[in-house]
Amino acid sequence: MLSLIFTTAWYFVCTFMRTITIGNITIDPERFLVFKNGKPVMLTKTEFFILYLMMSTQGKVHSRKDISMYVWGKEHIDFPRTIDVHISNIRKKVGKIEDRNIIVVHKGVGYKFNDSQNY
Repeated sequence: MLSLIFTTAWYFVCTFMRTITIGNITIDPERFLVFKNGKPVMLTKTEFFILYLMMSTQGKVHSRKDISMYVWGKEHIDFPRTIDVHISNIRKKVGKIEDRNIIVVHKGVGYKFNDSQNY
């Protein structure tokens, strides 16, 4: 029964998420894929959702609390630096766009997708 709930929830989420392309990065929630320069980039489910949040709200700063609510559905996470580690992994796997980090930190506030208009 629980697996049916998760399957239904996943279908619902993917149905309303749209494919987004910014610069040379494309995130496709229907196929659960991320591409850079047309080549697939392997992300964990958590990294995928964080990247999707950042790309779908390009330029908006998200606190760790915001990210935690989006990814896990709760404000509190057991290890506060968990989000930082996931962001670091996304940066390593996806890389940069034109020598700029795709996710930038606003010290003391949170993270956002780099909203440079030069992509």
